[in-house]
Amino acid sequence: MSITSSLVSNEMMKALEVVGEIFQEENIKICVKESFKAGLITGISTLIGGILGGKNGILAGGLVGTIAACNMTENYASLLQIIHEMEYEKQKKMFDAIQKVVSTVDITDVVKFTLLLTTSQSIKSAVIHEAINFVRNELSLQISQS
Repeated sequence: MSITSSLVSNEMMKALEVVGEIFQEENIKICVKESFKAGLITGISTLIGGILGGKNGILAGGLVGTIAACNMTENYASLLQIIHEMEYEKQKKMFDAIQKVVSTVDITDVVKFTLLLTTSQSIKSAVIHEAINFVRNELSLQISQS
């Protein structure tokens, strides 16, 4: 890899990390496992508890199911974690997608890019939207925002 492409790669990673930090500020997490599974576990255990123990069984089954489902929350990851685990080609594809959204600024100038994101809510929203679309469409992961 040449020095120029190494610098571009370095700036690309810095820009993607800025996007990842925005996700952390906005409390947006990537669901590595489907949330449906957690609901299914809770629902099935509540149903079984209700069948076996009536009204009190519903409470016990729901509680056990909820605790089991909560153990699945470790399967949430930050965008920064996802970016660092992606192959270079996927990182480049995400970088290019975000750069199209902010075509008014050279995204490889990370200071300008960061300043743009902190001063323009519409650009920040567009970048978040594009990153969410990328994660959903390219990585087939779900998004959680609290």
